[in-house]
Amino acid sequence: MGRHDIGQCVHRALVPGNMGDMDANELCRLIVNLIRKGVVLDVNCASCPPTCRVAVGDATDAQDAGLQTNWIPWMTLAAGTTREWLPPTKGEQVLLLCPMGDPAQGVALRGLFSDCADTPSRDPAVHTRVYPDGAQLTYDHASHTLSATLPDSACVQIVSPASVTVCTDEAAIVANRITLDAEQTTCTGALLVQGPFAFESGMTGRSGQDSGAGATMTIDGQAHFTGDVTSQGVSLPRHTHRDQGDGQLVSAPQ
Repeated sequence: MGRHDIGQCVHRALVPGNMGDMDANELCRLIVNLIRKGVVLDVNCASCPPTCRVAVGDATDAQDAGLQTNWIPWMTLAAGTTREWLPPTKGEQVLLLCPMGDPAQGVALRGLFSDCADTPSRDPAVHTRVYPDGAQLTYDHASHTLSATLPDSACVQIVSPASVTVCTDEAAIVANRITLDAEQTTCTGALLVQGPFAFESGMTGRSGQDSGAGATMTIDGQAHFTGDVTSQGVSLPRHTHRDQGDGQLVSAPQ
């Protein structure tokens, strides 16, 4: 019996006076198969569209005969110009939806918790997603907290060709090493370095005061230079003074 034939039989059976045209057991089977709970047996992510096989019922129960579907598609949240990819996993509990009671046309509707896959949270204020490797993304709208917990050796990559903007009152980055790889890095506010400060490609600067008055740099402590130090073209370690006679001050540094 083809798919359309089954649908026609169900239609005739539901019309008063046509019940005799269809075996009662066959009608019962079609109705039972419309919606059934099942478990994912296997997943084929390479097929087009991706498919899975589902086991439903219990083969030893005469009242709920078990069956295993062929490869059928599963329902996702979005499959148009906006698409989402989150394949089901083996052992996941699903609903098997069978148009006209025909499992060959079945579709797996995922999203049922079970003893084998319990809910990761029972807090009504929490939206969380847990991955097989232990990664967890959680938003708690009661505490306004968004958290992402990743396993060891995990990496986070954000690619945005135009720009990335982060706006907040306070930001903290805790890491063993930080690399800023940019042609130019601009800090618009005061910069405090509490650890040793080193540079390898020279340094230039000027006073930030509008009037130009005041010291451009002040060092509290000793300064050691391995090379020459000059001020207005005059060397600090190598400058000379001209003798201007006994008892007279020497000339300015030259």
